[in-house]
Formats: sequence, C-alpha cells, structure tokens
Amino acid sequence: MKAPTKLIFFLLLILFITSGLAAQQLDGSREYRKFPLITGAQFQNFAMPFRDMGSNFRHPGFFAGSEIPWNKKKTLFQNGIIGAYRNREMGNGVYIHSQFSYRPRLSEKVFGEVKAGVGYLYVFHPVQAYRFEDGRWKEVNGGKSQLTLPVEIAVGYTFTSPAGLFSPFISWQVSPALFYNKTLPLNIYTNFLVGIRTHLVKRPS
Repeated sequence: MKAPTKLIFFLLLILFITSGLAAQQLDGSREYRKFPLITGAQFQNFAMPFRDMGSNFRHPGFFAGSEIPWNKKKTLFQNGIIGAYRNREMGNGVYIHSQFSYRPRLSEKVFGEVKAGVGYLYVFHPVQAYRFEDGRWKEVNGGKSQLTLPVEIAVGYTFTSPAGLFSPFISWQVSPALFYNKTLPLNIYTNFLVGIRTHLVKRPS
C-alpha cells in the first residue's frame, strides 16, 4: 500500500471511529460524542519563523484527528493528528503527531491555545534522487523520515447548533525536524492551519 493510500485509509478510519464513540456531558442540557473530530487545511513552508511567510500559501495540505481532555475544567488536552501537504520544491510530506495543549477561555466563546508535542514526518524526494553505489549512480525511491517537534499557538471561537458544538480556529505552527541528512541534521518547517473541532450531538439509541 503506497503512502498516499495509507493516509486516506487512516483518515477514513478516524472518521469512522469518531462517529461511533460514546457520549459525555459537555454542558447541562445536551449530550455530545466523547471525542471530537478535528479537521482542516494547512499551508506549509520550509523556512525559519517569520521568514518568507507568503510562500506558505503555495504549499497546501489537510489534516484530521481527535483529542482527549486531561482535566475536569477542559483546559488541558492531548491530541492525535495525521495529515499531508504538497510542496513541489522541497518534497511532498505525510505526517502523524501528538501534542499536549493548554486551552484557556479568553471570553465566554473565544479561546486561546498553546500546543507542543512530537511527531513523525515522511518527506518524498521532490525530484528523482540518486546514490553512488558499486561505482555507479543508482536511482533511489521514496524519501526521508524525520522526527518533528511541533510547537503551535492558536485562537478560536466556540458556538452551538442543533448538530453539535463547533469550534473553528486558526493557528501558526513551528516544527523543528531532525535527521533529514548529515549535511542538514536540523531543519525548520512552518505551518498556518485553519480548522474546526466538532463535537456532534449524540443521537438517542
């Protein structure tokens, strides 16, 4: 199974699992499914923070995942996210990561968020790569695996509807990545993310 096919499979699996999870009480009047569905678009770049920020929007992608709360106040969370992006210059990528987040309320409906975690990134070669072996150059398939340390800040807004509890958000992420090659053992990726966290209403069984 090729990497893009695997990614689509895992995205569909998350959607399936999330839709059937048990409910928990998020407010005093309605029951919502236990884990939310987090989805959105991202705009990736291979750049230092605050440098060449406009280039992010030439490299779109998407992500999906869920999260669990760690305290009763619902200010501490742990998420799990998978995603992919397209970057013809530096190579397309697929990734999976988990972040610990602190999400305080800035007002009744507005929240801020700070996240930090660890992940795995696979970057495909942007062009055909070669390796010198046995006295000649041989084609190399695939790409590079990297350990990532994504750090992120976000702001969002929460509202309810008959279908559920919705929290659209925007965020900016800096993701140091290790082990690209011997010449470049550490590089930096930046991401703008626009997404929504959805707690669907539990339907009566």
